[in-house]
Amino acid sequence: MFKKVFAAMLAGLFISAPAFAEVKMSGSYFIKGNYVNDPDTGKDSRYYESDLEVKTSIIVDENTSVDITAEAFDTKWVDSNYISGGEANADGQNYFEVSKAAMTHKFTTGTTFIGGIDSNLDAWGTAFGDNAERMYFIQADQTTPFGTLTFKTEKINEGGSTTTDNADVDGYLLGLTMEAGAFTIQPALYYLDAQSAWTDDLGVQALSAGSSATKAQVAVNGKIGSINLESELGFASYDDDALNGYDGSVFGLWADASTTVAGLGINAGILYSGTDDQVAYYVGDELCPMEVLGDEVLIDGATLARVKVSKAITETVSVDTSLAYAMTNYDDDDKAARAKFDKGYEFDVNAYYKASDAVTLSTGVAILDGDDKNEDSFEDTGVWGYVKMNVAF
Repeated sequence: MFKKVFAAMLAGLFISAPAFAEVKMSGSYFIKGNYVNDPDTGKDSRYYESDLEVKTSIIVDENTSVDITAEAFDTKWVDSNYISGGEANADGQNYFEVSKAAMTHKFTTGTTFIGGIDSNLDAWGTAFGDNAERMYFIQADQTTPFGTLTFKTEKINEGGSTTTDNADVDGYLLGLTMEAGAFTIQPALYYLDAQSAWTDDLGVQALSAGSSATKAQVAVNGKIGSINLESELGFASYDDDALNGYDGSVFGLWADASTTVAGLGINAGILYSGTDDQVAYYVGDELCPMEVLGDEVLIDGATLARVKVSKAITETVSVDTSLAYAMTNYDDDDKAARAKFDKGYEFDVNAYYKASDAVTLSTGVAILDGDDKNEDSFEDTGVWGYVKMNVAF
């Protein structure tokens, strides 16, 4: 059934495109086998997952285009119920979605309009603090003598109905992108107005109705000699008057440096997510500094330091290894309610084989140990292993 629906959608896409439009497609598909030994329970599990992503760009002319991204997710195919089931089953990962459908038009005034649906809530600068939650957005970029000025409005949640605005959750971003020598500097202000209760898709920011959040941030990316630098600094303030509401002010920082020495790729990074009682600077779900920490285990309200070394063995074989240490920034009074751990150590090793220009095979293992939020040792050493085959087209 899925194949028929997907084929019909693509056929409709091409048929409805103007005769003079150019259509470009790209994408990827992977199948992955996973092994997990849970550090909290000491129990192990095995499962498969796959992800098909197809990106289509309809180029009407040099100033107008439409971009569509369709994805099909299948995670934890434990039995036939998961395969044939829908989003209501288990983790809700068996589904097809259009994660992006947006148009772009460049006006002669130097203004670029972008609007539609995309997974880029509060996206700015680096991936630090970005949220992959889908929503409607309208964005205008204006070229100025001192850089590109950006204004974006987001409809995060259409509360109540489309005939009233008193229960919506809206976001507004005003940013500037400037070039200074070898650096790109991007300051921005972001405001979230939650007229109804709202929690982000990771469950970190839990706002009551009538609450708001304000964030000031600046991203600086560039190069000094042979060293590539990526960084973002932010300050977020949450105003929630509800009893035990998500109320407080916090800082956040992500800084990463990479270079090549004697054929080795060397990368060092530090992440800081400040806390104020139970409030933490939002790290988001787009920046994953390690295989587990930042992906399988949330690091909001924590500090993490990481070192990564990579090496190309041949033209087709490469390896990398990473080591990280993380510790919570929550006080003892709030650690039990909010922290995911007290401290943790992670060691990752990955190997890659490029079978062709399109196909890559990879395997790896991540080991996590440390203390839980009660400062007791994990029940067992956590182990995450995988074997993956990916094709890009």
